[in-house]
Amino acid sequence: QAATADILRVMAASPTDVTPVLQAVAELAARLCRTDSARVLIADGAVLHPVAQYAADGDQRPATAVPLSRSSLTGRAILDRKTVHLADVLPTLDTEFPDASANQRSVGFRAVLVVPLVREGAGIGGIFLWRRSPGLFAPDQVALVETFAQQAAIAIANVRQAQATQEALEQQRATAEILRVISRSPTDVQPVFDAIAENAHRLCD
Repeated sequence: QAATADILRVMAASPTDVTPVLQAVAELAARLCRTDSARVLIADGAVLHPVAQYAADGDQRPATAVPLSRSSLTGRAILDRKTVHLADVLPTLDTEFPDASANQRSVGFRAVLVVPLVREGAGIGGIFLWRRSPGLFAPDQVALVETFAQQAAIAIANVRQAQATQEALEQQRATAEILRVISRSPTDVQPVFDAIAENAHRLCD
């Protein structure tokens, strides 16, 4: 309950930035589930990008992107919108999860728990936890991470909505500015072109 409250507090304090929320999710999930590592990945097209991670041993090596496919652990959870929970991943690498083989050899994980982030029926990311020793996670630990996943999905949706609203307002302001330039320059089109170029450059990054 305290961990859930902590995440809600971070959400309230970061309405336009989801990174602190996802970092809190990764750290609290790792600590409460006593895992070697936890990370949160977000889907972007056909790729899953790690956006937050926590390692019990303090390892700060950046995680690499993984394909959004059913042959990766997190990809399977997201595409099926179901938790992937394995006591030992080794027997499944060749047949079920070949995309996880290189990562497994690199860090040596055995027990894995992957919970999808689902919003409005679509998988948008996942929470990936692992241990170097085989063995299932406790049922209450699985339930806890699934609760964290719900909160993370809400936080991502809220931030995206806020960003979309901000972008719409900026577009409206840019249109109004160009209209003002048009009204002030009825006989000279150059200021209008300059305003269009400047606003297009800024809004389209």
